[in-house]
Amino acid sequence: MSSCSACSSVMAAQSEALSHQINFAVLKKAQDATKVQGEAAVQMLQAAAAVGKAIGKGNHFDALA
Repeated sequence: MSSCSACSSVMAAQSEALSHQINFAVLKKAQDATKVQGEAAVQMLQAAAAVGKAIGKGNHFDALA
């Protein structure tokens, strides 16, 4: 193997490793955003359930609101 081809192989391996690191970082950000959205949805459902349990609430539906 010549020196140039060895260098090319090393550079290709480093580039691939960097690409994997970037991909994992992007996936982690997407996963974190999805988790935050899920937690917000759960909080909204819990708030809606609490309103539904409140005395005198939810007896009338206002379709114009």
